[in-house]
Amino acid sequence: MTTGSPGFEIRPSSAPVGAEVFGVDLSALLPDEVFEACEAAFDRYSVLCFRGQSLTPDALLAFSRRLGEIKVNAFHQHALEGFPEVLKVSNLQDGEGRALGYADAGSHWHTDMSYTAAPPRRTLLYALEVPQDESGEPLGPTLFASAAAAYDALDKETRARIENLQAVHRFAAKERGVKKPVAVTRAQIEENPDARHPVARPHPKTGRKALYVRKGECIGIDGMEEGEALALIDRLSDLIVEERFIYRHRWAIGDLLMWDNPAVQHIAIRDYEWPQRRSMWRTTVR
Repeated sequence: MTTGSPGFEIRPSSAPVGAEVFGVDLSALLPDEVFEACEAAFDRYSVLCFRGQSLTPDALLAFSRRLGEIKVNAFHQHALEGFPEVLKVSNLQDGEGRALGYADAGSHWHTDMSYTAAPPRRTLLYALEVPQDESGEPLGPTLFASAAAAYDALDKETRARIENLQAVHRFAAKERGVKKPVAVTRAQIEENPDARHPVARPHPKTGRKALYVRKGECIGIDGMEEGEALALIDRLSDLIVEERFIYRHRWAIGDLLMWDNPAVQHIAIRDYEWPQRRSMWRTTVR
């Protein structure tokens, strides 16, 4: 995909989601035609990577605000100083071994903030430091699974079964038998009551349906016995993350990655450890 702007190009991946954007500088105001082309590509590919960016917090926020209203994250204790809307996703430590950011963000399959009544459409993540192995290869990829392609792959009987079901999403839910790595406070739990969303959720802009359930995030389905509900949640969750639906993003410093939460689920692979450094800034946009 190209426009009249010199050097501008969008290259889709071979996966059901994912595309790379070249020839744009997000530290400056994008021309309307380029911005609109990026928006069209986002609707189509669900995950966009803007390569080679050099952003200040103000520039990241300016681009985020052009996309919509920014939502302050529930883990705002890890916000960038002076910028409460920018979450530090980082394993960096101070001299006494204390965390300087939210190190375990995204360490399990999920879709961002599904536990809220009005989940945000977009998440943006900007790479400042990327861990590497001894040969210089990047570590810590992020995987994205197309929940829309997974819905399309369902048989007719399952589609009919889930058509009007509502799943219960819980902020402090735990995947059965697995302890989540992130501790939450009583205040955070009280600030984030259970939310209900369609199991087959239409996209708020495109209307395309996607599976909007995840074991470890959903505790049940309204009107369904617990055992039956959990079995269905497990089955659909496993389908979403089948390899045929996955795009694997290999990070580089300067990447600004943006993904469409109603359409994809994601996980950050933790195949590195301190002192291998990972530092990123994140915003979330309604």
